[in-house]
Amino acid sequence: MRLVTRGTALWGMSALALAIWACETTRNPGGIQRDVTSPAIVLTNAAGDTQDIAGGLRFNVSAVDNLALKSIQLTFSGGLIGTLDTTFTGQVKTYAAARTLTFGAGSGAGGSIQIIGRATDGASNFAEDTITIFLSNVEALRVRLVLPAPGTLASTGKGIAVDVIAVQNSGIAKIGFLVSPPGSVTNPTTPPNDSIIFAPPFADSVEYQDTLIVVPSSGTFNVVGFAEDSAGRRGFTNVVTVQIQSVATDVAAPVVAHRIGQRVEVDDTIHVRAQDPSAISWIGFRVDTSNVLMKFDSVNVAAGNLTDVTRHFTLGLQGLSPLPRSIVVRGYACDAAIARNCSFTNSTTLIPSPPLRSKAAYTPPLAPMALIDTVIVVAGVTRALPFGGRIADAIFNGNDSSLYLTNPQLGRVEIFQVSDTSFVAAGIPTAGPQPWGIALWPLDTLGNYKDTIIVANSGGVELSVIDVRAGVRRLAWRQDLPDYIIETYRILTPPLREEIRVFDVSDRPQYVGTVCRVTSGTPNCHADSVFAIYSTLPTASSTPPFNGRATLRMEKLIDTPDTAQLFSHLFWELAGDSTLSSDSRDTLRIEMRRGRPYNEQRVQLTACAGVTIDLARFGLGDSTYVRNSGNFTHAIMGEGGNITTAFARVVGYTSKAPLLGRGTASFCATNGAVDTLGRPIVSDSGEDHRDLGVTPYIDVSDFISNTGVNIHSVATNFNGGTNLVRADSIYFLDEGMKLKGTAEAPVGAFGMDMNYNHAFLAGDPGTPIFGGGGNPNDRIAFSARPDGNIDVWDTFFYGLIGGIVVRDPITGPMRVARNAANTRQWLFGVTVNGVVMVELPVITNPFPSKPPWGPPIR
Repeated sequence: MRLVTRGTALWGMSALALAIWACETTRNPGGIQRDVTSPAIVLTNAAGDTQDIAGGLRFNVSAVDNLALKSIQLTFSGGLIGTLDTTFTGQVKTYAAARTLTFGAGSGAGGSIQIIGRATDGASNFAEDTITIFLSNVEALRVRLVLPAPGTLASTGKGIAVDVIAVQNSGIAKIGFLVSPPGSVTNPTTPPNDSIIFAPPFADSVEYQDTLIVVPSSGTFNVVGFAEDSAGRRGFTNVVTVQIQSVATDVAAPVVAHRIGQRVEVDDTIHVRAQDPSAISWIGFRVDTSNVLMKFDSVNVAAGNLTDVTRHFTLGLQGLSPLPRSIVVRGYACDAAIARNCSFTNSTTLIPSPPLRSKAAYTPPLAPMALIDTVIVVAGVTRALPFGGRIADAIFNGNDSSLYLTNPQLGRVEIFQVSDTSFVAAGIPTAGPQPWGIALWPLDTLGNYKDTIIVANSGGVELSVIDVRAGVRRLAWRQDLPDYIIETYRILTPPLREEIRVFDVSDRPQYVGTVCRVTSGTPNCHADSVFAIYSTLPTASSTPPFNGRATLRMEKLIDTPDTAQLFSHLFWELAGDSTLSSDSRDTLRIEMRRGRPYNEQRVQLTACAGVTIDLARFGLGDSTYVRNSGNFTHAIMGEGGNITTAFARVVGYTSKAPLLGRGTASFCATNGAVDTLGRPIVSDSGEDHRDLGVTPYIDVSDFISNTGVNIHSVATNFNGGTNLVRADSIYFLDEGMKLKGTAEAPVGAFGMDMNYNHAFLAGDPGTPIFGGGGNPNDRIAFSARPDGNIDVWDTFFYGLIGGIVVRDPITGPMRVARNAANTRQWLFGVTVNGVVMVELPVITNPFPSKPPWGPPIR
């Protein structure tokens, strides 16, 4: 109707203009001929019909007139409301401009945008051109017509459901639907509505549902949904055509279709859709296994009097074992005809493209077996993240049987509870800026820990210490982290002088683990000796060779502004050695600096120590992984992300080795020359910290020659005696980072972990027959595959024991954990659909528990 009205108005304006021109020429019979030539205008898109909002809305405007243009007006409607006017003051005959409209962060503009360009000349002649551009924006107004679905069947006097959903972050002001032709349906709702208008404050998502009664006995009608946001932007759904069929002497069974995944969990959903012109009275599904009926479930929907019904059922196969298990699934429905026609799935065309009874062309019937879905019921329960986002790291707290997961995109820690396999909706929103790595606060070296987590804030230079006790779940404190100044030290002549090159690496923390040193004679962590070991995320301001390079550091966890109690250490030991010297190596010097309010700067490694390094190899990859052992005495760090060395490096750590030089002043002359008073001309002073728990440089270098690039994950067992590195293969390492064996690691999945009770040394089977006391069924590791399976390995013989089948591939972190009583063990993995939890059965290790190589050679 708007097009008709608009066309009439334009015709009227033209007629009026002609009348005025006639009067003018009548008064000036010999006067000047009036300009009656309209200008021309062309709009073209500059970046395709679909454009991303990040690049702006880009289009070109070209206009021309025989005498002079007066103005160009651009009118925007749909996903962008507004006008742009350009007025010319001189004689401009041609105009060409490339327009780019930019949008601020969080803008709600987007979707289908219509642009109407109008060029007007001095005589008020005008011309128009129109283009439509789809502006892609996740924050834009989104409107979806859920029902009726494409291909819906209807019949006279029967109901047809309408369901429209609209989402926009600035709020929805109106939502509704349109039917064409309007007389095809009546609305029994009192009062009858086709839309709802909302008053402020506006909700960011709304849903409108209604049921219409079909009037004609044949033909078709169209349904389209629409919505308007608070800024007046309007969006439309796709148009659905509904086909009307006669119900006379209905003896045909309903058209039934179902949808289900190829792999399903015991509580997954099966979607069943049924259509019949006599309306659907019953709808459900059937499950068979080994030709035996396992489950038949249906629901009475006759009260709705609907010709098109979709229901979502839970399989409800809890208790089914063993898994994986093959089952046969079919949909089921009955119509409301006198004959009560019923059928199981009789079409394999599933939602959202439903089955149609088309008379236009004949299609041969499908074979019976083609209508049945044989699917696999797999292990695990998957739950979606409460508000989406992406998981960076995870840790399990056996005290409350909850998995804590960092969500840097939303700036929160998610909480998944084993007890009811659900997420705590509130989560922990006070986890700090971009929470990334996560670890537990150790209590002792027996595997016990507090209800406290440590979170590395990659959006700041700090660690967040969070109390996760039920009813508390709040930030305890944030621990500021220091900057480090890495320096190279040289003596130059002549004249005799020192040269110190300075590299400031004020990086942010990324992955984190925790260790502790014990109170003498006990397994209890000393209250003043709990440490966070963390890798850093490089900052853009770092200069070569530390641009894009990370470092490894340690920070004592303590809530105090007293610098005398604070302690931090940069792990230079992985790249430096005082026994090596070369013309290409530099003498290392390190300073630690804490800014206000601490105002502390301390030399932690002087030139006196004589530590030399290859500076270009000092920095690590920009995504270096950190994991601590279950007893908090060891840690493993793997160089991941973008690296500059030919091979990735892996570093081990043990808190059982001493930390030297802390609090001990050092002074030395760095050259033998003295002044007239006998004082050294050049000297250095400070402290010389050296942590003997870090894998020595030579061992890190040794491992480089035995592995490949691109480390994707690392894992360590309960006592730190077996370590896993996932790169081009899975590498099994001992405590000293010596390679013991390898296993397959398919590309495309990176999660990996060991049985929680795994306390074996990588080079020792550890079972009683070998002189140990371990259970071979604990000598097991798990690694994710890209096909959705999880491989199970023996960590001494490096052989595949078996597999666990889950629904979705694990694409993020994977953790194996136990409850506090050590009676149950779970595997958790992050998938594209959320978090999957698998309760692990006892896995029998078939590999030898006694020496397979026979009697010793004499």
